[in-house]
Amino acid sequence: MSKPAAAAKLKEGDAAALVKEARDNIQDSYEHERDNRDEAARDLTFLSGDQWPESVRREREASRRPMLTINRLPQFVRQITNDIRQADIAIKVVPEDDETDPELAEIFDGLIRQIQYRSSAHHVYSTAAEHQASCGIGWFRLCTDYADDMAFDQEIKIKGVKNPLSVYCDPGAVLPDRSDAMWIAVTEMLPKSTFKRRYPKAQETDIETPANTSDRPFYWSTSDSIRICEYWRKVRETKTLGLMQDGKTVDITGMSKQDLAFLPPIVRTRECETHRVEQYIVSGNEILEGPIKWAGKYIPLI
Repeated sequence: MSKPAAAAKLKEGDAAALVKEARDNIQDSYEHERDNRDEAARDLTFLSGDQWPESVRREREASRRPMLTINRLPQFVRQITNDIRQADIAIKVVPEDDETDPELAEIFDGLIRQIQYRSSAHHVYSTAAEHQASCGIGWFRLCTDYADDMAFDQEIKIKGVKNPLSVYCDPGAVLPDRSDAMWIAVTEMLPKSTFKRRYPKAQETDIETPANTSDRPFYWSTSDSIRICEYWRKVRETKTLGLMQDGKTVDITGMSKQDLAFLPPIVRTRECETHRVEQYIVSGNEILEGPIKWAGKYIPLI
């Protein structure tokens, strides 16, 4: 779980609207990708060795006949993933010119190499590729966490997503890495005892299943488990940018005249439409954690 800076808490009405937004968005994604997810789940089941049709399985079990499975699929998946595991996959910073950029690129290259080394990033990339080869869906993520229990410094980490089918993405996103998604959710089913220990003040009200769904609805709770959701979203906002005489650009949004007096002369200003990234932990009823501000401009799920 990432540990970015906390933001101001939402009012009660806004919190309810946020929970409804998360539920509606996840439901839309579930309906939009349901056939693909069903196929992916069948692929993973078949790859694990469960390859007999259910009707044939019942018939053979009833007659006590053997059911041999010679699973050849893993070797074909390994033909793809072994090459990826052996490859030296890493992020490389390339300078744009031969003046000052090479030194800066070398600094960034060292920082990113250290992040990848401490995160065992090669294993993360390989696991995402194996998921992709196995069922067509693979995810990994960026996060920040405190360097030590007694420290205030945070460090960037690259982490894997164990279950690729736990991620629900904005159906409007079209780029391969989903960097254009306006929201992404990662869900997890927790036993009720675990949910109570982790969130002792949270509500335990059962959540109704939407009435307009088919025979395979998206459940937020069962008799013994509750679903929680890590919900990321982009919130549109307007910033005011100032161009200084030396060519540098600064964000002067909300600055008073007294604040601007401490800056070098500004020759031009303009309004910029952008967005900020927020993270929430929600159940189907309420916000459990958040909002938490993310330092980047992209949702850190790839």
